[in-house]
Amino acid sequence: MPKLKFIFGVHNHQPVGNFDFVFKEASQKAYLPFLDMAAQYPWFRFTMHNSGCLWEWLEANCPEYFDKVNALVKAGQMELMGGGFYEPVLPAIPENDRRGQLEMMSGYLKDKFGKSPDGAWVAERVWEPCLASTLAGAGIKYTVLDDYHFKCAGKQEKELSGYYLTDDQGQTLSVFPISQKLRYLIPFHDVDEVVAYLRELYDSNNNALAILADDGEKFGIWPGTYDHVYIKGWLKRFLDKLSQNLDWIELSTFSEVVKEIPPLGRIYLPTGSYAEMGEWVLEPESESVYQELAGRLKAENSYQRYSPYVRGGIWRNYLVKYPESNNIYRKMLYVSGKAAGSGDDIKRELYRGQCNCAYWHGIFGGLYLPHLREALYRHLIRAENLADKERSPEYPTVAMTDFDGDGHQEILLSNKKMNLYLSPEQGGNIFEWDIKEKEVNLFDTLARRPENYHRQIAGIGHGDQGQGKSIHETLTAKEQGLEKLLHYDKFRRVGLVDHLLDPGTSLEEFAAGTHKETNGTAGSKWETKTSKKGGLIKVELSKVSGDLQISKVVSLGADESFRAHYQWTNSGKADIDIWPGVEFNFGLLSSGPGRYCTSPDPLSTERLDLPASDSNISRLTLHDDYRKMEIVFSLSQPADLWRFPVETVSQSESGLERNYQCSCFLWHAKLRLEPGEGYNLNFEVGYKGV
Repeated sequence: MPKLKFIFGVHNHQPVGNFDFVFKEASQKAYLPFLDMAAQYPWFRFTMHNSGCLWEWLEANCPEYFDKVNALVKAGQMELMGGGFYEPVLPAIPENDRRGQLEMMSGYLKDKFGKSPDGAWVAERVWEPCLASTLAGAGIKYTVLDDYHFKCAGKQEKELSGYYLTDDQGQTLSVFPISQKLRYLIPFHDVDEVVAYLRELYDSNNNALAILADDGEKFGIWPGTYDHVYIKGWLKRFLDKLSQNLDWIELSTFSEVVKEIPPLGRIYLPTGSYAEMGEWVLEPESESVYQELAGRLKAENSYQRYSPYVRGGIWRNYLVKYPESNNIYRKMLYVSGKAAGSGDDIKRELYRGQCNCAYWHGIFGGLYLPHLREALYRHLIRAENLADKERSPEYPTVAMTDFDGDGHQEILLSNKKMNLYLSPEQGGNIFEWDIKEKEVNLFDTLARRPENYHRQIAGIGHGDQGQGKSIHETLTAKEQGLEKLLHYDKFRRVGLVDHLLDPGTSLEEFAAGTHKETNGTAGSKWETKTSKKGGLIKVELSKVSGDLQISKVVSLGADESFRAHYQWTNSGKADIDIWPGVEFNFGLLSSGPGRYCTSPDPLSTERLDLPASDSNISRLTLHDDYRKMEIVFSLSQPADLWRFPVETVSQSESGLERNYQCSCFLWHAKLRLEPGEGYNLNFEVGYKGV
C-alpha cells in the first residue's frame, strides 16, 4: 500500500538593508529553533530555501547555523533549494541578471554544502511563462508555485495531487502546486486538524502528494508565533503526531519526488502570483470592488469554487501604482545596462539592488520602509560608481532618455559628485539627486496616497495580534490616532516642485495637502532647452500661466552643488498678486535625533519632527549626523520657509503603523508684480561631508 508523500518546504528571507536586530531576532526565534526541533526527528525530511541575503548574514554572524545545516544535509534529512541569490522578482529583471542571480546561488550552495540545488524558489511566486526557459537554462529542474497558479490554468483541486511539466522555447521544467489549505493550517490550526486534512488527501487518492512550501518566519517571528510554536509546543506536537502516523505518511523532498514519480501531465501557467498579491496590487477603488465580490462569494460559500476566475492584477503594476517603486526599478535597469560585461563586484552590488521587498507593498511594509529603499539605492549607486570608474566618462554629462518609461524624455545630469534627474513632463522637478560618495538618493521619498486598508482604521483594535493567528486573518493598529495622519499628496515629493498658492493658505493646509493652487502649474509640462558650454550644463525650463511667465534654469558644474534660477514675470497689462513656492523633500530616514537644521537667520526651532514657519531666511543648513553630511541652501534674497515631516500610515505584519518618509521644505514669497515686472530668486543647493 503506497503512503502519502508529504513534502514540507520552508522559505526563509530577510531583505537587503533590514536592521541587524531583525536578522538576529529571526535567527534566534525562528531559524535556529526550527532546525533544532527538526534534528530531534531524523525521519522528518524537508526542503529549505534561504535567500542569499540571509545566507550572507548567517555566515558572518551565526556560524553555528551552518554547522546545523551541514549536519542535516549530510544526514539526508534536508534538501536545499536555490533561487535568485538576492531574492529578485525574476521576471522583472533582465535575462542576463536572472541567470547571474540563479548561478550565484547554485555556486554558493555547492561551495558551502557540497551540492548544486535541483530546485529554485521564485520570489513571491511571481511567475511569467518565460521563466521556464530561464530556470531550466540555469540548470534548475523544478520550482514550486501556489496551487492558485494551477487553478487559474483551469485545474481543479482534485488534479493537484502531484506535479506537472511546463516548458518555454523547448526547455522543460517541473512545477509543484503549493497547497493553500496547508499554508493556512500550518502552524495556526490545531495539530489534529492538520493531520485530519492529510488523511483526507490520502483517502481520496493513495498516490497523492501533500505539498507545503511557505515562509519559515511563521515558525517563530510572525506576531505571537514563537510562543505558539515553541513555548506552547505546536511544532513538537505536530512532529509527534506525524511520527504516530508514519504507517501512511512518508516525508519526502521535491527533488526525490521528481526522480521517483512521473508528472501528472503538461501545463502552461498564466502570469501571476498568489491570490493576495493580485488583490494588493490593485488601486484602492478597484481593490474595494474586488473585496466586495470576494465577500459575496464567501457569504455564499462559493469562493473556493470561483476564486481562480476572480483575478486581481499582476506584480508589474506596482510600478504603476507607486511611481517611487518605478523610479527604483528604472534606476536598476539603467545601472544594469551600465554594468553589462562588468566584473563580479559590480554585479553583486547590482544584484543586491534587485532585492524585491522594497519594490512593492502588501501585508508587509516593503516600499513604505525607508531603510529598505535606501539600501536598494545604496547598492545601485555603488554599482554605478564602479561601472563609471571603469568607463571614465568626461564630466559633466547630460543625457536625454525616457528614463521612467512614460513615453517622455527625462534629462539626466551627472558630474563626479552627483547625479541630477529632471522631468520636464512632470513639472520640471528633480526626481532623483544622488550623492555619489555617500551612495544616497536624497530625494528617495514616498508620497502619501490612499490605501484600501485606510478605510478600516477607525474600526480596528489597538495592540498585538492574537497569538497563533495568521497575519492574513487579523488587522490591528500599533498605536491609537493613526486616522489623524491620513493625508494625501497630489504630486511626488521630490525637488523643485513648483506651487502658486491660493491666498489664505496656511501651513497646516499645505502640510495636509488640502490647500488650493491658483492654477495648474504644479505637476504640468514645462518647455525645455538644454545646453552645455565648457564645464557647465544648463537646463532652461519655461511655463506660461495666463499673464504669468515662469522660467527656471537648472545648472550643474563640477562642484558639490547645483543652482536653480527662478523668474516670475507679469506679461499682462494689470498688476497681479502671486504666491509662488518652491518645494524640496529630503529622505533622511528619520526626523528625530541627529537630524536638524541651523541658520544664521532666526529659526523658530531647529527640530525637524515639528511643523515650523520662519520668515526671511536666506541660508539654511540641514544636518544629517547619521550619514555624516550636510545639505546647504543659499538663496539670492530672503524668502519665507515652511517645513514639516511627512508621515504615512502603512500595513505591516505586526499591524498598521506610521512611518516617516521625508522632510518637506517650502520656500515661498507673496508678490505683487506690475505689468512687465519680474521677480528673481536664485537657489544654490549643495552638500558636504562632515
